[in-house]
Amino acid sequence: MDWIRLKLAEVLGTNQPVSKKLLVLMVCLVAAGVFLINAITSPKELAVSVPAQADETEVIVKPAEIFVHVVGEVQAPGIYQLKSGARLMDAVFAAGGLSKLADQSSVNLARELSDGEQVVVFRTGEAPAAAGPNSKNSRISLNQSSALELEQLPGVGPALAGRIVDWREANGGFKKKEDLLNISGIGDKLFAGIKDEVIL
Repeated sequence: MDWIRLKLAEVLGTNQPVSKKLLVLMVCLVAAGVFLINAITSPKELAVSVPAQADETEVIVKPAEIFVHVVGEVQAPGIYQLKSGARLMDAVFAAGGLSKLADQSSVNLARELSDGEQVVVFRTGEAPAAAGPNSKNSRISLNQSSALELEQLPGVGPALAGRIVDWREANGGFKKKEDLLNISGIGDKLFAGIKDEVIL
């Protein structure tokens, strides 16, 4: 811009013809305009702040302790508090060990337990057949069977099967077969007819 001002002062301050002065003035104005337009439209470096991406890695923290419900052929069935990562053998040990009637092959003692799990230790000869639950040669598990499977019991319809499941969930499972007598619709006669058809 300084050279434009100097050139303008030089031309206007001399005895140059008016037409030449105007020509120089126009050239200077055009040059100044080009300079200004170039300054305005030239790209500027913008400081763009890129927000740091949040760490999307989800950390799953295992509880320090778990609760396991042990039922069936153990010395003291019940709910036990164990350390996280405990094995099924730890739950059986907490429940006083296996009873003399327990079928050790019905459970995997080395399996790791999860919080809220129910462990069922079957009596020898009572474990569900390998072909599938509740086949003709196996009895129906009160603690594991669905309402539909419970309907296979003599005298048990959909409504009563639903009440059995509801009672099981509300009371943490069946501790003994006689718990069935606490359910509305099951009296001594019906109980006598199904007690040999069920296991815990």
